[in-house]
Formats: sequence, structure tokens, C-alpha cells
Amino acid sequence: MKNLIFAFLVLFAASCSTSQKMTVQISAQDKVELNYPQYEMSIVDLNNKSGKPVQVSIVEQDDQDFVRGFGLGMMAKESIMVEQGNTLVLTNQTDSPIKLRVKVNESQVKPVQAGENPMIKSFTLENTTGKSIPLLIPSVMNPNLSPFSKSGVDLKVGQEILFREKGKKYVLLTVDEKIQNGATLNVSELINDKKKELGI
Repeated sequence: MKNLIFAFLVLFAASCSTSQKMTVQISAQDKVELNYPQYEMSIVDLNNKSGKPVQVSIVEQDDQDFVRGFGLGMMAKESIMVEQGNTLVLTNQTDSPIKLRVKVNESQVKPVQAGENPMIKSFTLENTTGKSIPLLIPSVMNPNLSPFSKSGVDLKVGQEILFREKGKKYVLLTVDEKIQNGATLNVSELINDKKKELGI
């Protein structure tokens, strides 16, 4: 059964603060939805305290269309932006319950819509393989692309995306003006091409 948790239900515990902290438990094969209607935009810090991965997604509240997401690995920490009108969905696809620590911070930065700022590119990273693909986006997040999944990102022109190979970090791509808003990039193909280019 799907659990639905609205952030305003816990505001009494943090009414004098712009941040909220809570522990969220997700039952096996279940999901939790978190909404923050009081904020124009919020930054949610996620701390996976379990030994199981969690699928993190942002969807539109009205039609449940996918906006962005990534796989949060075991014992991993990441942050994700949640705009007003969107829902944060945490999905447990394992057969054991999972606990996460969640901290919500009101963001003072106005959200930028795709196409409004030519220096921001909104596109999707796709993993078409049956294995997870860990990536590093310095100063942003380190998404772990689950098998056969997509992760939407909003990145500045000039931002590097890195991958690891045998313990070393390599630049997979640098965001530039050539990337079209709404484009989908096949990460496994990009990594294979980069390995050939670098001879690794």
C-alpha cells in the first residue's frame, strides 16, 4: 500500500525553522511521497541509513510525469531539488524495510525553468544496461543510475560529469550549448566511447 506523507503535517515540530528533519521508513516493495507546498523550492538532503538502495524520483503532482531522479546507494547521502507543484517519491524495490533520514531546507534560489536560462541545460541521463552506473557531478550530486533507469538533471554549461574506471576518475562529458533541453543521453554508450578515446 502506498504511503503518502505531507510535510505540513510535521510543521508543528519545526514551525520556527526553515528546515525540517525526519526519519522516513519505507516498507518492502513500497514507496513514500513527500510534498512541500509551503516552499516555492526546497532542497532535500537524503541520508540512506540502510544497506539497501532507494530509487529517488521527482514527479509532477498533477499528472505524475517524471521530472528527474536517481538511485541512492546503500549508506549514501545526496541532495535533490523539489519545486513547488512537484512530489518527491522514495521507492523501496527490495524485500526489506528501509530507513532514511530526511532534512528539508527552503531554498532562496528561484527555480529556473528549462529554456529560461541559456546557461542551464535540462536533459536526461539514461542507463540502458542491467548494471548500475555510478557517476560524479562535482558540487551537485553523485547519482547512481539504476539498471534500465533515467535520471533528469538541470546543469550549468561548463559542468563536468565524471565516471570511475579502476579507481580513477575520468571526465565523461562537459555540459555545453550543443546539448538540447529535453535531450536523452545514453550513458553506457558515452562511457564506452570515452574508454575507446582514452584507451582504457
